[in-house]
Amino acid sequence: MKISIFILLLLISAVGHSQQKQSKEDFNIWKKAVVNIETEGYIYPKHIIDSVIKSKRDSGYSDHKLDSISKLYLITIIGTGTAIYIRNGGRKYLITAKHVLTDLVLVSQKIFENNNSINKWDTLEAIYPRISIRTPYEFFMEHKGFNNFAVFNNSLAKGPKPYFFISDSTGDGIGVISLQEKNYKILDTLLQRNGYSPIPIETIITNENIKPLDEIYAIGFPEMVSVAGRVSFQQAQVLNQSTDIVTPFIVKGTVAMYEQNIQHYYVDLTITPGNSGSPIIKNGKLIGIVSGINKYRIIDDNNKADNQNLFGIGHLVNIINTTQLIKSLEMYKLEEENLIIKEN
Repeated sequence: MKISIFILLLLISAVGHSQQKQSKEDFNIWKKAVVNIETEGYIYPKHIIDSVIKSKRDSGYSDHKLDSISKLYLITIIGTGTAIYIRNGGRKYLITAKHVLTDLVLVSQKIFENNNSINKWDTLEAIYPRISIRTPYEFFMEHKGFNNFAVFNNSLAKGPKPYFFISDSTGDGIGVISLQEKNYKILDTLLQRNGYSPIPIETIITNENIKPLDEIYAIGFPEMVSVAGRVSFQQAQVLNQSTDIVTPFIVKGTVAMYEQNIQHYYVDLTITPGNSGSPIIKNGKLIGIVSGINKYRIIDDNNKADNQNLFGIGHLVNIINTTQLIKSLEMYKLEEENLIIKEN
């Protein structure tokens, strides 16, 4: 009897050790495929700036003053998020939450042009004109340098786009950047030089059941917290991106709500701005992408919102389902091939 118990304890210990080892291996693979992206876009759309300049011109402002006003309105804002570097056969992509890539200023410009018959846009969606990759801490320590390369995209150009969106019931969805397009090929090379490795999509997509209280974890780059340092320069020079050196964070949690017929679901997880686009991982598999903390605020006894809780209730995080990802990539192939043909 004692021998049987001893053997049973050994088996339990071996299974636990195997699971721990597998979990660590999964994390190391995922860590090399999760990147911190940075975006930059204008605060005001072109039609607003043109309207202000016209109004000031009609009021008698000189060209010198108009030029100064125009420069004041040409202000940019920087945003960050998390993206997953994936491989589908011989093709590579960056996938993230749709809102991380969506430039609402360019969308506003497209709507204005459509409504005023200036241009006829088939799609009103648009991504930020500048997208770049922040330098990972490991690369900086090994090479004592940082990457300062950005991809510039023209969302107001006609024809096939090097990106597409998969919308869902969150009002968000998945944003996909194709690394086959000539500009983004350079970004692909940069990712590999910085030590990143695309994760094969067929090894991470799963059809396994998702249930409340399932254990999950996420890897991402919470803004400011993930910044391990910054590069400083003795002389002024033009930079295409910030000089932040970043390191990823891993957080554990559980599924809080999941219903098969609802496109999105919730997990109990600690995240902050910058985590948007982080993979939700269960047993080494991708089961979702972080959209953001839910938008509902705590209400007090007087039916007033708690101003200290601007980002949502507790740790409840809205998750984008990834069940349509492979199918959508297959559907995008034709558009992608037309893009490559066009640029050649």
